[in-house]
Amino acid sequence: MTAEIIEFKRPEEEVPHCTGEARCLDCKHTWAAVAPLGVIWLECPACSLVRGRFVNYVARGDHYWECNCGNDLFKVTPDFIYCPNCGQEQTFP
Repeated sequence: MTAEIIEFKRPEEEVPHCTGEARCLDCKHTWAAVAPLGVIWLECPACSLVRGRFVNYVARGDHYWECNCGNDLFKVTPDFIYCPNCGQEQTFP
């Protein structure tokens, strides 16, 4: 009699992960982070706020927009674009 081997994997092991330097937009703490692909905000180990971002990321093109507060992730509505870190409405030249 031959036994069949079945390999079980937990769902989180099947999801690709990103790893790299992260920085908290609130307290400016930096650390090495690991998160599933697609996660944008990370919990800061220093202040426990979910205000961490990977420092390096995949970007297309050579030019990008950054708010005066240092954030480069924006919320877009039909009426305006604003920075979710400081709330400042963005105006483009």
